Amino acid sequence: MATTVDGRDARWAAHRITRRRELVEHALRAIRRHGAAVGMDEIAAQAGTSKTVIYRHFGDRAGLYAAVGEAVHAYILSDLTAALQLSDPADLGRLTTDLAAAYLALVERDPEIYRFVMSPPIETGTPVDPAAGLPTLIGDRIESAISHHLRETGQDEARAATWGHGLVGFIRAAADRWMASDPRPPADEIVGHITTLFVPALAAGLSEAPRSQER
Repeated sequence: MATTVDGRDARWAAHRITRRRELVEHALRAIRRHGAAVGMDEIAAQAGTSKTVIYRHFGDRAGLYAAVGEAVHAYILSDLTAALQLSDPADLGRLTTDLAAAYLALVERDPEIYRFVMSPPIETGTPVDPAAGLPTLIGDRIESAISHHLRETGQDEARAATWGHGLVGFIRAAADRWMASDPRPPADEIVGHITTLFVPALAAGLSEAPRSQER
């Protein structure tokens, strides 16, 4: 027997989704205006509502943080993916430079949002980091490019995961340190530091990678 969906329930569910999206947008505006340490009172004021309404939709600050992090995660991943689509997967040096430049550009463009998603609330006692999945997804993209290069040259692909995820982790750590610097050096300088280390290292690693049949 088919289940009948009450039209009012469907409309209410759609309303809740829309309202949550609106509140996340207001939270992003409040973060940009007041900084990463923004309080719930400031977010509620920005939304023209009360903290009670925000808690009703997100449960607590950790719930709001997770929703904001998910939204930021989506747009960062989208922008980075678009930037990397212009890179030749066979040119790993260029891929490294493009990734570092794109990541730092995104961080510099929205510094308070970046600080917010990298500073999970601790009041619940449970670490929450929706941004944690972002380096993994980007690392998978870089791993795939390295793996493709190794496969095309008949070399063993086993080291692709270590190199790809290691590179992304290094760039994230470098970006965090760069954002904390005062004064902050130009982004191009940091990109240069990253590529000076990784491009020769990748070239050396590729030259020493064993042939697939040697495993």
